[in-house]
Amino acid sequence: MAIAGFAALAVLVGIVLAAVILAGRPLLARLAARNIRRRTSRVLIVLAGLLVGTAVISSSLVVGDTLSYIFLEDVYVRLGAIDEIVSNEFNGQLISFSEANATQVAADLVAWRAPIDGLAPTLLKVMPVRNVIGNKGNQQITVMGLDASREVAFGPLTARDGSFVTTDSLNASAVYANERAAADLNATVGQQLTLFYGTTNQTLVHATVAAIVRDEGTAAYEHRSILFMDLRTAQAAFNESGAVNQIRISNIGGVADGLGVADNVTTNLRLSIALHHLDLRVHSVKADGIAQAVQVGRDATELFLVMGAFGILAGILLIVNIFVMLAEERKPELGIARALGFLRKDLLATFALEGTFYAVVAAALGSLAGVGLGYVMVYFFDKLVPHGQVPVTFHFDASSVLTSFVAGTALTWATILVASWRVSRLNIVRAIRDLPEPGTPERSRDVLAAGLLAAAAGLALTAWGFTANTGLGKIPGPPLLSLGLGIAVASRGHARAALTIASAFNLVWILVPVGLLNQQTDNVSIAFVMTGIILVGSAILIAVFNVSEALRSLLRRANRGAGRPVLSTAVSYPSEKRFRTGMTVAMFALILFMVTLISMVQGLQASSLDTFVRQQSGGYDVIAYTTSYGEIPNFRQILRENFTDLNGTLLGGENGVSSASVLPAKVQVTSRHDGSDVGAEGNRTFDYTLWGIDNFLIRSNGYGFTSFLPSFVNETTGAREPLTDRTSVWLSLRYNHTLAIVDRTASGPNEFAPNEGRLQAAPGDGIRAFDAEGRTVNLTIVGVLEQALQFTSGVFVDQDVVRTVFPAQERYNAYFFQMAPSADIGAFRTDLERVFFTYGLQTIDIREEIGQAFNASQQVLTLMEAYLGIGLLVGIAGLAVITLRAVVERRTQIGALRAIGFTRRMVLSVFLLEIALIAVLGIGIGVALGIVFAYKVYLVYFADIIVFRIPWDHLLLIVGIASVAAVASTAQPAVRASRIPPAEALRYIE
Repeated sequence: MAIAGFAALAVLVGIVLAAVILAGRPLLARLAARNIRRRTSRVLIVLAGLLVGTAVISSSLVVGDTLSYIFLEDVYVRLGAIDEIVSNEFNGQLISFSEANATQVAADLVAWRAPIDGLAPTLLKVMPVRNVIGNKGNQQITVMGLDASREVAFGPLTARDGSFVTTDSLNASAVYANERAAADLNATVGQQLTLFYGTTNQTLVHATVAAIVRDEGTAAYEHRSILFMDLRTAQAAFNESGAVNQIRISNIGGVADGLGVADNVTTNLRLSIALHHLDLRVHSVKADGIAQAVQVGRDATELFLVMGAFGILAGILLIVNIFVMLAEERKPELGIARALGFLRKDLLATFALEGTFYAVVAAALGSLAGVGLGYVMVYFFDKLVPHGQVPVTFHFDASSVLTSFVAGTALTWATILVASWRVSRLNIVRAIRDLPEPGTPERSRDVLAAGLLAAAAGLALTAWGFTANTGLGKIPGPPLLSLGLGIAVASRGHARAALTIASAFNLVWILVPVGLLNQQTDNVSIAFVMTGIILVGSAILIAVFNVSEALRSLLRRANRGAGRPVLSTAVSYPSEKRFRTGMTVAMFALILFMVTLISMVQGLQASSLDTFVRQQSGGYDVIAYTTSYGEIPNFRQILRENFTDLNGTLLGGENGVSSASVLPAKVQVTSRHDGSDVGAEGNRTFDYTLWGIDNFLIRSNGYGFTSFLPSFVNETTGAREPLTDRTSVWLSLRYNHTLAIVDRTASGPNEFAPNEGRLQAAPGDGIRAFDAEGRTVNLTIVGVLEQALQFTSGVFVDQDVVRTVFPAQERYNAYFFQMAPSADIGAFRTDLERVFFTYGLQTIDIREEIGQAFNASQQVLTLMEAYLGIGLLVGIAGLAVITLRAVVERRTQIGALRAIGFTRRMVLSVFLLEIALIAVLGIGIGVALGIVFAYKVYLVYFADIIVFRIPWDHLLLIVGIASVAAVASTAQPAVRASRIPPAEALRYIE
């Protein structure tokens, strides 16, 4: 915030100073205006290039605003007037408590004058519901029991005809259905519904739809499909007499403004709960939801800024390039102005005024263009990225547009001032005669001082990086140190060798397969941008100082032919203008580096899909699970009775089915395998799922291990037996019920995710798993799986462990199916859900689920590639400006070439070869570095998880588009140069 305020102040001061100069020195203003009017077409190209950086900033902020807005609005829609919820949850499971607790808490809040306007106890259950007449059902319908006398602050239930309805007017067998539930159940008013509550001892509740209520207010809660009952009716129907499992609280101030007193209300709620020793917890649901929505916007802004950072950097290079070229173009003119009495500050002021025009206009246009670009990104986000039931509405804050204008202006203006200061320091005589500035002892001393200063800064960064163990020091420190030393040596006349060696060291330092990041503390975005700059900058220094020399060496060794003069001439100009060439190459390389990285990520995902599916599935194709707690009685018997061709459907027939008793539990670390103290880790609890797997699953799953114990004690024989492979590790669970297996979310090397906030366990570590009632089982980790599991993450033990220690009403069931190759998975899932509907069984096709997530990820990456594509505009604009300037600058040279025998075709070839050389260098450096850096990341973090593959087809398409765009942008000036008559070119005076 302080940086933004400083930038805004700097821009304001700059504009005021420009206005003062305009008023006090009108001559300088006229000179600046004359320079702008002289070449309108070039001004347009300059503005087009300059506005890209601001457009990237603006679009990033706009996308962040939109995502914050849509998720913020979603919080208000799905929570309505609810600000806090009091409940007793255990690993996501709602546990019922006495309604008297709600009465006591309400009395305390009234006595303490807490700023609330409503407190309502609720009984909330999730169960399968079937429409008897429509024969349509849904396994996850929410049933809410409401006390109408407590619901005033939360708003009425509104029927479709606009009338208000209340649950106290319902008879004992009637319910209201919200619009989502009515659609899911194909239900209309008057139709009969059957509610299936529980599994082992199932309760059937028959109800009639009394009305369908709009999805608003309470009826829009969490976007659920909801049936509403009177609280007393619900308590009786579900055998929960006098019990509730939620207390909803509404603060004074309405849906949005109630957040202002949330801290006060939360404090009072916690005080009341502690005072009466209630086993309840306060959830600030609205405050947390709003915080998450704001964080989503910030994360989106950061992501787009990081993606666009290289485009912004390319824009800065374009600004530098443009003003260096303007200085060279006007060098004689500036020399004459100095000879006539202009001071350096007058030249600085003239350039600054001209730059202010460019900065302000480009920033204004870029801010507006960013709004349009943001709209396009949001549009495709809506079409391509899954976002559930959250409606996408384009929205931006005016402050974001203003911020992008300020940032773009400050960025452009600061760069222009530095370039203008450099321009003003010219020698009058050499400027008038348009001679290059020679090296002087004074300039050498300045270069030496700059090099030593950079080396000292690099040394300090390196020391800090290794002392504090931070990649923000280790990544840039050594490269800056080597570059500083290279510059110092270059000041003594050995620039090529010194900077080449320094740059080669920098490439090796960054690309060596060693992790430099501290995954827990470092800002990955900043580290990534620094890495890209170091890689691209180093590669460009090597290219600028060595490519031309290599080409000249090849030309000297080549046979003389018609093409040699063209090649020699084409190489000479980029070699002579190294700074200009380097800046232009960098514009292309920075963007192509980022685009290539994204393409590599896409390629790695595509090549690893089959491996990922195999690792996630463990050899199974379909997972089914119950949504209600309790066991499905006689599961295999029901399966045999309803599926007559199990041998043709399942691999191995009935043996192709495995099951697990699943318990939501909490886990603590109790001991370490090396005997070390668990420390504070022993006091932390983690929400984990305990999977009690049957003998079929133990013997038939395909999950592999990244590490496991060398042996275990067989409880049946008392003997210690070796563990040699994955099969023996899984079987150890059957023969020793104190052993457990964890997936890689808990442990394992090379996990590219921070460890904070998740269980850390290794083979030999002891853990304790317990339920809400304190029932406990102590376990020892025998192995860690090779993959972090998406569908079955948790702790695996033998099924008897879970069934013996924990009661059935706390568990739910999961079933794993190995399908025959010719089986119709979709039809099998449909039949399975139909047969076991009353138990709320739902199914997942593992490959289909992973494929959908994969496709969504691929689409997001494609969207990011398209977003980065606008950065190519900077490189194209830079190349166009350079080519235009080269035609003007070399007009006399063109005439001389034509006079000594160059044909039009040869002149055209010279310019096209120059363009090709710059484009090939930029594209080649960007693509090559992107591939190599992706391989480094793969080796360090993902070598044992994914398969490395280079997507050559995708990369060739990117290279082709970039090459065509580069040639198309410069073809017209090149053709025009070839058509200049020799006599006209030789006597041309600009």
